Amino acid sequence: MTRKLFVTLPAIVLGALIAVAPQTFAYVCKVEDGMKMACHYTAQAALGIGVVIALLGVIGLFVEPKVRAGLNIAVALNALLAVAVPTVLIGVCKGAMMHCHMVTLPTLIVLGALAVVFAAIAVRLDLTGAKNAGR
Repeated sequence: MTRKLFVTLPAIVLGALIAVAPQTFAYVCKVEDGMKMACHYTAQAALGIGVVIALLGVIGLFVEPKVRAGLNIAVALNALLAVAVPTVLIGVCKGAMMHCHMVTLPTLIVLGALAVVFAAIAVRLDLTGAKNAGR
């Protein structure tokens, strides 16, 4: 049970943070006069990606280690997408002093990178645990 929590809890927590950060503490620019900036769409994409990562973590609580390893590979790929959205795919506002450029961008990069690292560790633990259980 301890291993199961160790390999799923980071995905749940980091997924929730990726989803919530652009909506709360790492907020993006407000929509004014119906004009939506790039950071608005980045926040919407991060919300969806974060929810998917968190759900993959929750599903991991109820499956066997080999399946959980596959789910954690999916978490890592989604976390890479969470990094790509504000950096390459959609982006944030171009102004260097904008809150989304100074806070949202680095927050999503750090949370995505942490999710990739924890997912890679979880895959390793699940695969070695499944291998040892088969002996």
